[in-house]
Amino acid sequence: MATDPRLAYADIDEELFDVDQIPMTSRDMRSVGEMLFDVDYLARQLLMDVDGDAAGTLLRSWPTMVAAAEDLWASLPGRRPGVDERDRPITSLSAQAATIETSLSGRTAWPGQGPTSPRIDQMTQTFLNAASLVRRYGAEIPHEQPHVHRDLEAARTRIMHGLYITAHAVNVALHEHGRDRVNDARGAGRRIHLAQHHSPYAITPTGVWIDRMSACENTARRYLTDRFTQALAGEAMRPADDPGRLAQALANWDIQTHRALARDLEPSNILLITRTQGLIAGASMLLVDAAATAGVLERSERLVPAIAEAGRSWSNLASRWGDLAPPGARLEEPLARAAEEVRAAYRQITHDKTTLASPEVIAGRPGLPQAVPATLRAIEAGAELAIVLAEKADAPDLIGPARALSRRAHNDVEAGLATAPALDRDVVWVSPADILAKRLVPVPAPVSEAMRAASSATSAAAIAASAVAALHGLGEERRLSVRVDGAAPFWGPA
Repeated sequence: MATDPRLAYADIDEELFDVDQIPMTSRDMRSVGEMLFDVDYLARQLLMDVDGDAAGTLLRSWPTMVAAAEDLWASLPGRRPGVDERDRPITSLSAQAATIETSLSGRTAWPGQGPTSPRIDQMTQTFLNAASLVRRYGAEIPHEQPHVHRDLEAARTRIMHGLYITAHAVNVALHEHGRDRVNDARGAGRRIHLAQHHSPYAITPTGVWIDRMSACENTARRYLTDRFTQALAGEAMRPADDPGRLAQALANWDIQTHRALARDLEPSNILLITRTQGLIAGASMLLVDAAATAGVLERSERLVPAIAEAGRSWSNLASRWGDLAPPGARLEEPLARAAEEVRAAYRQITHDKTTLASPEVIAGRPGLPQAVPATLRAIEAGAELAIVLAEKADAPDLIGPARALSRRAHNDVEAGLATAPALDRDVVWVSPADILAKRLVPVPAPVSEAMRAASSATSAAAIAASAVAALHGLGEERRLSVRVDGAAPFWGPA
């Protein structure tokens, strides 16, 4: 939804948005469309690495997310008077989620009372922020115009798609929870009754929740069938009217990461840092390719491969920190907000509606000349960041969820990434009692060894990428200058 981003800056002095003066504000600076795209991104991330230990927290968070989505849906302008048939899918889904919430309240059986999922809570808050923005400025939207009408339909589709992916992620977690219980029972020599529907792992008490979440998932799926691609094709692409946005976002990200790392940071926040660094590397490759296409950056056989290797290393390190983050771990809000703005600022340049833009399209965007130096400065800064994270990985008191660390320890030994006692390679690194009780346990020796190796590899890759980026004139001695008329670039001293 192409809400004018300047509206979000309404009560902030424009002078504060100089790249050298990063505003420290807790406000969400994204447009409604960017918020909805980020919900989709977060839901996909959740689906990719969800596990059974998170099933309870995800289930408890689901009704609140649906309520926030319904609130945003109701706030969109252009609703027809009386009963609007376009509201029926979200109304039906909301009713289903409300019954789940009622069943969960006061329940002593699984999943019982407990923490909610910070990842779903983050999507919920994004829906609420978007609804607030629409209510504040929705009256200014000319919803009767055809292109705006199509954009509003795209917004409804994105809301429902985020709910659909999240519902599927909750279902996957429920199945994994059942699988873990079956495997635990078999390992202990206990018999367990297998379900006859959905999957053999839809056992009591998860089976009834799978039935109910499947109903929610199917409601969302029916709305999206034969609609998703067509609706998103009408989504308006907001022009990049703030060429310095990415530089501001990356500078703020650098500040927030260092502030966070100066403290005793939870693994969930380190996971966010490593994932965002991986995203920066991936987006940087796109921008470098586009800049070479546009002729504003010299082609290099070393630059893109070096950034790609750094990106792979960051992603590998992120998967390891993900093992240490318990399901209910919270994110630091300033860090999370900075990461959200980084994702939005990159997407404004790298995407064309729902897909990645071609290098030729990116090359024609007005923010590219400012974005390329900014993204390569972020690659340079990643080297120092990787060194700090390597120190965090070497801490002797690291702990994490028992089941995830048990799996990682055995996998690292089998893959030859860590050593095991010579006389007995079949070591029980985490006790079954700790796994069954879902305790947080000290990191086993193989996991710690492989974590240190992955951290060292990330540091080496980040330093190599930083050195190559510096050779492209982005150090203190040189800078890339681009003529505003789009003519060929020239190199000169700073």
